[in-house]
Amino acid sequence: MPRVNRQDINKIIFDNFNDTDIRFSNDEIMYHLKQLESYKELDDVLEIEDVLLEMEKSGMLRPIAQNFNTRYYRLWNILEQASCKECSWLCYFGKSDEGKACTQCGAKM
Repeated sequence: MPRVNRQDINKIIFDNFNDTDIRFSNDEIMYHLKQLESYKELDDVLEIEDVLLEMEKSGMLRPIAQNFNTRYYRLWNILEQASCKECSWLCYFGKSDEGKACTQCGAKM
């Protein structure tokens, strides 16, 4: 199974849930991930749990409820899109992200 890239989740959140008043779940993130070719084989929402927990600890996601394996979130702050000055790659960051660097080339943002 491929390790889920946090930037892929950030893009999904940016495109679909980028509002501090919108509630979304790990199941909804999983649904959008499975639309991407590299994640079609994901079977269980628990496969992305470690990335989501990391996002909680960083201060990006605010957990608001849980029902068995389904966790519901809201954003503390909206995500922002940034274009790398070195390679023009689009990256998605929250205000709480430290050491923002391009996920493609590693250049500081």
